[in-house]
Amino acid sequence: MQLLDKFQGAMVFSAIGDALGWPSELGIYRRHISGFFDWKKKVGGRYFGFEETIRAGSYSDDTQLTLSIARCIDENGNFDADKFAYLELPLWRDYERGGGRSIKTAAESFEKTKRDWMKNFYKKGNLNYRNAGGNGAAMRVLPISLANMDGNNKLLCETFKNAIITHGHPRAILGAIVYSFLINFIIKQTSLQKEIILDYLKELINFSSKPLREYEWFNEWINKWDKNPPGGIKFKENFSNTREEAFNFLNEMVRMLDIQDDRRYYQVTGALSKATRGSGLSTVFVAIYLFLKYINDPQKALNVSVNTIGSDTDTIANFVGGLFGAYYGLNIIPNGLLKQLQDSEYILKLARRLYSIAIGETLKEPLSTIKTDRRDYFLLIDAWKIGLYQMFWDALDEGAILTHPILGKGKIIRKETKQLFRQDYVAKIIEVSFDCGQTCVFHSRVKKELSSILVGEFPRKETPEEKLQKLLSDGLIRGSKGKFDDFTPTKALGKPLSEILREVRGNE
Repeated sequence: MQLLDKFQGAMVFSAIGDALGWPSELGIYRRHISGFFDWKKKVGGRYFGFEETIRAGSYSDDTQLTLSIARCIDENGNFDADKFAYLELPLWRDYERGGGRSIKTAAESFEKTKRDWMKNFYKKGNLNYRNAGGNGAAMRVLPISLANMDGNNKLLCETFKNAIITHGHPRAILGAIVYSFLINFIIKQTSLQKEIILDYLKELINFSSKPLREYEWFNEWINKWDKNPPGGIKFKENFSNTREEAFNFLNEMVRMLDIQDDRRYYQVTGALSKATRGSGLSTVFVAIYLFLKYINDPQKALNVSVNTIGSDTDTIANFVGGLFGAYYGLNIIPNGLLKQLQDSEYILKLARRLYSIAIGETLKEPLSTIKTDRRDYFLLIDAWKIGLYQMFWDALDEGAILTHPILGKGKIIRKETKQLFRQDYVAKIIEVSFDCGQTCVFHSRVKKELSSILVGEFPRKETPEEKLQKLLSDGLIRGSKGKFDDFTPTKALGKPLSEILREVRGNE
C-alpha cells in the first residue's frame, strides 16, 4: 500500500506542478503563485488568435502526454511505441494545450507521412530532429519509469524509444534517462541521503546508453542519425559531449546546494537562457537540485520551481512534483490542490494500473483491446476526423454523445464561440468529458459567413461524404457509393466502419 501511495503521489504531484507552473511559464501571471486560479491565455497569432480562459487546476501538454504514455503500456510494462506514435500523438494534436514545436511537428509528420517512428527525422524551417533537445521526452516518461521497477536494461530501452519518437538530440534523450531512472530509484527508498543520490547520478550518467548497443534497432537508428550529423559531429560523440555537460551540472550542483540564491544554479545550467531554458538536460538537473536542496520541504521546492520566472516553470515543477511524490506519496499533497486538479480521479486510476503492472498483479480493467497495424490506425483517425467536423459544423450540440478512438465515449459539456482578432472569423471551443475520466478541449477557427474550417486547421478538409468516397477509392474500405451501411474496412477492426462512423457522428 505504501508503494501504491508513492505511484499515485508521483503521478498526481507531477500534474499539480504542471498546472501550477503553466501560467508563469508563459509569462502571463507574474505574481507569486501558491495555488490554482482561473487565468487567460492567448491562443494563435496576431490575426487568428483569441483569448481562452483556463480554469483553475487545468494541466498542459506535459500531463496530457504523460497520460498518453500511460495508456501505451501493456500488462508486462512494455511501451507500445507504435500506438503512441501512430495513434496517440496524431489524435493529441486535436486537443493539445501548450504543446512544443518539436512534438507537434513529429505528430504532424506521423499523420501526414508513412515514416516509421524510428526514422522520423523531420525538418521544418529551422526545426531539425537531430537538434531537438528539449524536455518533451523527459516530461512524459514517468509512466514508463513506474511500470518497470526491475530490470535496468528494459527501463533504458523503453525510455530511449520514448525519447526518439519526437526528439533526436542527446540532451533530450539523456535528460529523459536521468529522470526516468532517478524516479525508479527514489520510489524504492524509505530514507535518503543527498550523498547517496549524488553517487547514484554519477553511476547513471556513466551507464547512459551503453547497454543498448546489443539491440539492432538502436544501431540502425544511430546509422540513420549519422548520415547527416549537425556540424559533422556524429551521434556517439554528441552523446559523449552531452554526458560531460551532465557531469558539469552535477559537479556544480554539489558545489551550490548550500547557496541561498537558487537562480544561480538555474543560470549555470542555462535554465534561464532563452536559447536553452527548455533543454531536456538543464530542466531535469534544476529539478534534481531543488529536490535535494529542499528534500525535507516539498512545498518550498515546488514554490521555487513555479515562481522562478524566465524558466520553463511548468515542466520543472512537473519534475519536482514527480520526484517528491515518488518519495513521500500522496500525504504531502495539499487536499485542496488534489480536489481542484483536472481529471484527478483519472490520474489516480492510471497510477493504480501502473502499480498493478509493476508488481505483476492481474489487471482488472484493461485499458484497450485494440491490436492493429498502422494502416488501421489511419482509419481510426479518419473516422474521428468526421466526428470533429460534425462538432464544428454544429451538427452536435451540448449533451451530445460521441466516441473517441482512444478515450471512448464522451459527452459535449461546453460549446463556446469567441471572436478572433480578425473580425470575419470566430473560434469555436468545444469541451468533452469522456467516460474514462479525462476531459479535453477542442477548438477550430471558422469563417462567419461560410462556417468553413480554415485551411491548415486540419490536414484533411473534405466533407464527410468526400472523405468516405476517398477512403473507398484508396481501397481502405469496401462498399457502394450511396449505400452507407455497406462500407466495411479492408483490415478487420472487429466491427464495420459504418458502426464506428455512426458512433463518432452521434448515431446519426
